[in-house]
Amino acid sequence: MFDRFLSRGRVRSAAKLVASEPSAENYILLAQTHAAAAQLRDVRKVCDEGLELFPDTSELLRIKARAETLMREDRVRELHDAIKASPRPALWRELCEVELSAGRLARAEKAATDWHGTTGDAEAVFFRACSRAERFFSDRRRDDARMALDLLEAYSHQEPADEAALRLTLSIYTRCGAWSEARTVLARLLEILPGDPGLEARFRTVASLATNPKSLDQALREVERTGRFVDDELENEAPEAAQSLRPLLQEIAAEPGVQGAFYVRGGTALVQGPRGATAERYARGVREMVTSGRAAARRLGIGHPLDIQLEGSFGSISIRPGSVGAAALWTDEQPTPHNETMLAALAGCDSKHTEVED
Repeated sequence: MFDRFLSRGRVRSAAKLVASEPSAENYILLAQTHAAAAQLRDVRKVCDEGLELFPDTSELLRIKARAETLMREDRVRELHDAIKASPRPALWRELCEVELSAGRLARAEKAATDWHGTTGDAEAVFFRACSRAERFFSDRRRDDARMALDLLEAYSHQEPADEAALRLTLSIYTRCGAWSEARTVLARLLEILPGDPGLEARFRTVASLATNPKSLDQALREVERTGRFVDDELENEAPEAAQSLRPLLQEIAAEPGVQGAFYVRGGTALVQGPRGATAERYARGVREMVTSGRAAARRLGIGHPLDIQLEGSFGSISIRPGSVGAAALWTDEQPTPHNETMLAALAGCDSKHTEVED
């Protein structure tokens, strides 16, 4: 009781400080005070309020993400307990949705498998398919795509007019470039939603692409080999989007002991430090290492490469593959923690990674 009294007093003091001086630092202090009192919902509210005023505050983003993770874990435990007492479809469905939204695909698939084994509900098959489809979208492994499609086909035998299942099937086909199969699914969707202008426009586009289509196997093999979907547009991205990263590159390259900083995304490469042929050689090497590393990870089914380290007489090269680009740092010795933090920010490595372990 005394601890609760002290916690309430600290929260009131921190809240008054925010009211008198609404700075990012004071919002962080208030969020941390709520967190110390295990008031997770209040943590999220304070972070949301602070981020409206200071949207680029990384510490508020980190605290909010941590609070949401803890709240999600609490809800997962509650759902598991409720399912043991009464294994209702609504509880299973929410558990699968929570795990999928968190990117914990292995847990989501296990929950769906347990659901189907317990009740035999057809909807559990759909959630298994969702988990496998997300694995495919994340890791580009054709085996995941095939399993997702097999599950969706099995589900369609019981729910042939399920729009969500048909749209998920369509997404797999269109992202890998299996246009003939995509056209068939679009035709089924138009039977369910006749006259839908978006579907009709999409059908016309896909029909024009299906005149000389790849087979599904060819399309999936190409995605697995290259790690790219047909709707990826990184190669054609406007150069000015990448140019906005140059100030951060310059800041990293100016650090003591740093020989060069690199950022590659599709066909774009930004380099600070090395010049001429050396810059081109290093940028090409970074791109090739990231591509080959991702391809090897896909073949092994082990997820994403998160960090690549090279050491030798030249010094040390750290490569961080991000969700859309990759950053690299060439230093005389091991990079400092500050260097690593800036490198992660450049690569966007703080974005959500999905869980794919078996």
